Amino acid sequence: MAFTVIETICTISIFLIVIAGILKIRQTLQGREKQIRTRTEMMQIANWLEEYYELHGDYPKIISHNDDQGDILCSALHGNIDPDGNVPAAIKKIDLVVTSLEEIDGKFVDPFLSDYIYYHKLRSDDGTWQNPSYILLSKGPKGQQDPQRQSTISKGVAISGEGKVSGQFNGDIILTNGGFL
Repeated sequence: MAFTVIETICTISIFLIVIAGILKIRQTLQGREKQIRTRTEMMQIANWLEEYYELHGDYPKIISHNDDQGDILCSALHGNIDPDGNVPAAIKKIDLVVTSLEEIDGKFVDPFLSDYIYYHKLRSDDGTWQNPSYILLSKGPKGQQDPQRQSTISKGVAISGEGKVSGQFNGDIILTNGGFL
C-alpha cells in the first residue's frame, strides 16, 4: 500500500489549492471588515462634525484644496480651531473626539492606512459659504496613497475651486452630510 509519486503530487496539489482558496476567502473577508469599519468611523466623524456645527454654527472651513484638509479636520474636532481657523475661546474649546480613531501626523487614518480626506463644500467668489455641508472621503481598498504620505488626493477624484466633487471614485467611500454616495 505504498503511494506512488504521482499520487503524492496530486494529493499535495489538491491540498495547496484548498489552502489558496481559504487564503483568498480570508483576504476578502478582511477587506469587507475594513470597509465596514471605515464606514463606521466615517459615521463617527460625521457625528463629531454635527456636534462641531452645533457648537460653532458652521463646519471647519477649507480655504484651498491641498494636503492640509486632514490636519484641519483633526485639529477642529479636537477643539483646537474654530470654523475660520482661529483658536476658539476657552468656553468653546471642546475636544469632540471621544473614541479612539487612529491618527498619524495629525490626521485621522482609515483602516486601509490612508488619510481621511475632508472638504468643506461650495465657497462663492465673494467669500461666503453657500452650502454649509462637507464631503468626507476614504480611499477604500482601491485608493492610492503616496508612500511618503505626501499626497492624499484620491485617485480619480477632481475637486473644483468651489469644492464640488467630480470624477471616477475608483473604490472610494464617500460621505456627505446627506449620507453615503
